[in-house]
Amino acid sequence: MSNEPIIEASRAARHELTRQLRHLIDALMNTEADDTTLIHAVDTISALNTKFDAFGHRSSFEGYAESANAGGEISAHNFEAMASMSEVFDHSPVLGLANPTAPPLVLRLEGNKVLGEATFGGAYEGPPGCVHGGWIAATFDELLGMTQSLSGSAGMTARLTVNYRSPTPLRVPIRWEGEIVGVEGRKIFTTGRSYVEHGGQWILTAEAEGLFISVPRERFHQMALDRDERRP
Repeated sequence: MSNEPIIEASRAARHELTRQLRHLIDALMNTEADDTTLIHAVDTISALNTKFDAFGHRSSFEGYAESANAGGEISAHNFEAMASMSEVFDHSPVLGLANPTAPPLVLRLEGNKVLGEATFGGAYEGPPGCVHGGWIAATFDELLGMTQSLSGSAGMTARLTVNYRSPTPLRVPIRWEGEIVGVEGRKIFTTGRSYVEHGGQWILTAEAEGLFISVPRERFHQMALDRDERRP
């Protein structure tokens, strides 16, 4: 008997738990709850942490926490399937449906461009009412990492340059786009842009250039083994 239904139920539960945690994080950033409610929340979360600690912390997923590492598994033919496969990018800090730190960014392929959309809540605030520049850079890194994977190579970021053109607001959809602009041996060159809609027009908020270096898949496998060895 296949255990696939059990795996899918577990994954769905992780996604829902993550969604609830995102909601809690966003609420905590702006709550006017009284001290009694906050203290009760501390006790509740502490009890949950104790339960989870009992199961250990060894990695339990197969896939990639960073889309640039997916490499040749992503192509124009299978992009939509790969980008939506939770088991592949569940733990990404930007894409991950099982990672409460992720906005999350949702990606799709259109022509030769990777397009995305994400809405950032209060936990991502930098300037008042605006997304922190570090999160903008992280989102570009993930967007362009997925973009460079279309070259057929797994890779890692060698250089990321971000130009901030105008404030990126919180709590509204931000549109992202990335494309490959050149390949030279192991070097993969990409560019990206982010936009917000205002008054019926898309306003450029930031743009980026990314250089990725292709890395043998065996190297990522060894890195995963090293990671698990360091965990308690």
